[in-house]
Amino acid sequence: MDNSGSLNAQVLHLLAERVRTKAVFQTHQAKFVTWQFDGEYRGDDCTATLTLGNPDLLGESVILVAHFLQSITSRLVLGGEMVYHRRPGEEGAILTLAGKYTAQKWVATLNVGYGGAHASYYHRANEQVSVPPHVPGPPTSLSPVCAGRGGAGGQHAAAGHHLRLWLPAQLATGQHGLQR
Repeated sequence: MDNSGSLNAQVLHLLAERVRTKAVFQTHQAKFVTWQFDGEYRGDDCTATLTLGNPDLLGESVILVAHFLQSITSRLVLGGEMVYHRRPGEEGAILTLAGKYTAQKWVATLNVGYGGAHASYYHRANEQVSVPPHVPGPPTSLSPVCAGRGGAGGQHAAAGHHLRLWLPAQLATGQHGLQR
């Protein structure tokens, strides 16, 4: 809590060995700004998370986010995220698919959704240093696309370069709009 009365708080609770819940609260000058509730399951080869953000039963608004990541092989992880948003007069959902391939010295990720595609690549030069490939232009971010259990973070998050491939929504969703 700071001297203006603002508070950021998290409550974590391990319900079982593989099931965790989390509540996050944020206030600004004694008024609730954000509250969020998470439930997470971590299996041997998968992770599933459900997040409920800023639920308001009286105002009929909510944000719901569901994530799922599944190890297909020891090197390939596939998954997706669905975001649902509702408030009076507005409702929508967005689905994003993600994949990560981990080789011995590199990791590549791809994230494809309604708004476009996002790819990243990390290469480990040695045990202490990870370097990005040379790509013209400035790096946009160092955060991995598919972070999660055994995600692209780990030893490969030391350095990286994201290639942002913003495609028109019609291409990203397979609606090419070709006419005869």
